[in-house]
Amino acid sequence: MGKISLVLPVYNEQVILKDVLEKYIMDLQNIRMKHQYQWEIIAVDDCSTDESRLIMLEFARQYQNFRIVTLAERVGKHTAVTAGLSVAKGDLVLTAEIDLQNPVGFLEGLLKEHLNSGVPIIYGYRQFNDSRRRRALFTDRMTRLACRLFVIDGYFTGIVNAELYTSDVVAVLRDNPSKAKYMRTMNNWVGWETKEYWYASEYTEDEIKVRMERMRKKTHQHYSNFKNQNHMAPTSVWWGVLFLMISVLAFSFAIANLTSAPTVIIGILFTMGFAGLVLTAMSFLRALLLARIGKLKYRAGETIYEIKSILNR
Repeated sequence: MGKISLVLPVYNEQVILKDVLEKYIMDLQNIRMKHQYQWEIIAVDDCSTDESRLIMLEFARQYQNFRIVTLAERVGKHTAVTAGLSVAKGDLVLTAEIDLQNPVGFLEGLLKEHLNSGVPIIYGYRQFNDSRRRRALFTDRMTRLACRLFVIDGYFTGIVNAELYTSDVVAVLRDNPSKAKYMRTMNNWVGWETKEYWYASEYTEDEIKVRMERMRKKTHQHYSNFKNQNHMAPTSVWWGVLFLMISVLAFSFAIANLTSAPTVIIGILFTMGFAGLVLTAMSFLRALLLARIGKLKYRAGETIYEIKSILNR
C-alpha cells in the first residue's frame, strides 16, 4: 500500500480554506478506498496574517495525518511548495492550490493519469466551459510558443493548477537549494517525461464570484490568493507581441496609402512602425534577461526558506 502526500501553500486564505480542505480530504479518502493509498496533507503556512492558521489547527486536531509547516518569513507560493516537498513522505507527491474551482475527484484524476501512463510528472490543467476556457487555451498556446521561440530552457509554461510527482522526482527537486523556486521551470530542468491531465472546473466564473461574495460577507475579510501574482518574463513577451502587432499594422497602413495619404500621416505611420519594432526587441530582450537571471538564481545555491515549526498531532 502506497502513500500520497498533498502539499498546499497557504497565505491569507481564511475565506475559502475550510471549504477547499474539506473537498481535498474527501478526494483523498476516496483515493484511499478505491486505490489503497494512505495519505497526508502538508499545509505550508507562508506567514498568514489572518485566521488561516486557526483553521488549519482545527483540521490538524481532527486528522492525525494533517501536518502544518510554518515558515519563518514569507517566501511566496512556489518556494512554499518546495518547503512542503522537503518534509513530504509519500511515494507520490501532489501539489495543488487553495482554489474553489477544483472539483472533488480531480486529485484522483491526476493519480489515474499517472497509474495509466506511468509518467512521473503529471500536470493538472483546468478547463472552462465558457469564453474563459478559450482565453486560457489561447494564453497557454502562446506562452508555449514563446518558450520555444525565445527561451530554450522552458521558462514559460502553461496554466497549471496542480501537479503530481513520483518520489524520484521529488528527491531531485529537494537537492536544488535555489532561492527563486518556480516549480514548473525546475520540472523542465529535471528532464523527466511529463503528461497533461485536463479536468473541468466545478463552477462557472460567475458562480465563483457569487460564492466569493457570500463568503466575504460571512467573514468580513478581503479575499486574497496566489492568482494575483504576475510573472515578469511572460508579461514582457506579451508586451513584445503587442508592440509587434502595432508595428505591422502601422507599416501596412503606410504602405497601402503611400500614394494617397498626406506625407505627414505617412511619416507618423512609419515612425510608429519603427518605434514598435524597437519596443518589440526591447521587450523580448527583457524577457530573455529575466529568464537568464531566473536560471542563474536557480543555480546559485542560495538559501530559499527557513521552517519555523512542523506541527504533527
